[in-house]
Amino acid sequence: MTSPKAAKKLTIVIPALNEQDKIADTIDGVLPLARELLDDFEIFLVNDGSTDATGAIMDEYAAGDPRIVVHHHAERRGVGACFKHALSRAKFDAITLVPGDHAFQNEGIARMFKAAGAADIVITYRDNQSDRSVNRSIQSHSLRLILNCLFGFWLSDYHSMIIYPVKWLRQIAVDVDGYGYQICSLISLLQLGLTHLQVPVSLNAELKGSSRALRPRTYLQLGLTILTLLRRVPIRNIDRSQVPADARRTAAR
Repeated sequence: MTSPKAAKKLTIVIPALNEQDKIADTIDGVLPLARELLDDFEIFLVNDGSTDATGAIMDEYAAGDPRIVVHHHAERRGVGACFKHALSRAKFDAITLVPGDHAFQNEGIARMFKAAGAADIVITYRDNQSDRSVNRSIQSHSLRLILNCLFGFWLSDYHSMIIYPVKWLRQIAVDVDGYGYQICSLISLLQLGLTHLQVPVSLNAELKGSSRALRPRTYLQLGLTILTLLRRVPIRNIDRSQVPADARRTAAR
């Protein structure tokens, strides 16, 4: 007699800063997939201090679906702060973040939703990074190599979309509000020995010069994040007896 399949229930966070031209495309991609592939969901739209119509567009979507909640930051606070706001209010056991700039193709988002619940952590990896600028591609590959060598998890990507277990993530001290929040969260969870599954996704075409990821401040944030992880500051005194006995590091593609 087979055990019943676990329900796919997911908290989805979509942060955006001045993305009035892309936020509707992002939501229009995520919402139908969530309705089709998930048993239940909630969407937190976080307007991170936008000065354009991003916040107003978010409010329009929230007015049409009770499962959509909008939170407005008066000024820019960073992606990590947007995510942590939703994490503190999430009602489901799993949470993910989809960038509000329509960075990912819908097929990959669907693949991630389908994989929800298959492991403690679902880690997507971008399979077409070579389509980006040469500088972005080199920097992404270099960052992955550095993190793999330092921490030994040998992942295909550390900064794509991820489905996190809310229970464990709430117990991790992640004192990063910017670009490095996801790396800090992911490595901290993997250090607990939770299972993980890797799933390929693809990026949408990127407009030259549109990314904000290459600023010097970003490099500084990443460097500080890595130093913090090496000092093991993010890990609090977690009751490891609650970690499943068969938890192990797994990587599937």
